[in-house]
Amino acid sequence: MSLEFDKKFGSELGKSLPQDPGVYLFTDATGAVIYVGKAKNLRRRLAQYRLAKRKKSQRKMRQIVKHAVNLQHQVCADEREALLLENELIQQHKPRFNVAGAFYFLYPYLGMKREDKGDLSLCFTTHPEVLEELGFELFGAFRSRTTIRAAYEGLIYLFDFLGHWDQTQRARYGDVPHSRIATFRQVDGSWQTLCRALLRGESPALLKELVGVLLEKPRARQASAEVQTHLQILKLFASLFQFVPAL
Repeated sequence: MSLEFDKKFGSELGKSLPQDPGVYLFTDATGAVIYVGKAKNLRRRLAQYRLAKRKKSQRKMRQIVKHAVNLQHQVCADEREALLLENELIQQHKPRFNVAGAFYFLYPYLGMKREDKGDLSLCFTTHPEVLEELGFELFGAFRSRTTIRAAYEGLIYLFDFLGHWDQTQRARYGDVPHSRIATFRQVDGSWQTLCRALLRGESPALLKELVGVLLEKPRARQASAEVQTHLQILKLFASLFQFVPAL
């Protein structure tokens, strides 16, 4: 693999790469981005592609190098900034080695949609094109399925105290493949605005507002331990994926 890597990208590439956090993009002969990755150390990470061996665990690396004709990289201030940029580039380019086939499930989206009579639907999906056709505004793709699924569960748990979960909403959408949708009745539009700002990474104000409102809800006070757990999950989501200035 080192011979093919050196032939395509240059034998001196490894020495010239910085040992900083960043993202890297492989493109094919048409100029299309086929893979976006992030690295804590760009030189060390891309050396793994150069030295990929013929074993199952490194098959994806070999396939990427085989189909790529160009390699670009961008240095980031830290690993979190690299993660955010990686997510942004995956959403923009939808590279086939990131989101196709067996790897598609790794990159979930969160979304929302304003329904009739002031109802608000929140969704989690790994098939964004399906939800876009249903009129959802989507945010992502995000790298960690586990963290994003937990954030979604936290949102719907806490929104149930605001607008009451409509358990009959399945009749509206049916079973949407690889997705979850929860609809809440008569949610004030200000909550939708705050939720959008959270998911876009513009402001964590939703969390502060939720704390203030939930303190006034007897049902939320009775479930204070569960409420606190879900708030902490959303804070983790914010710390991992949000509130870094746009690049």
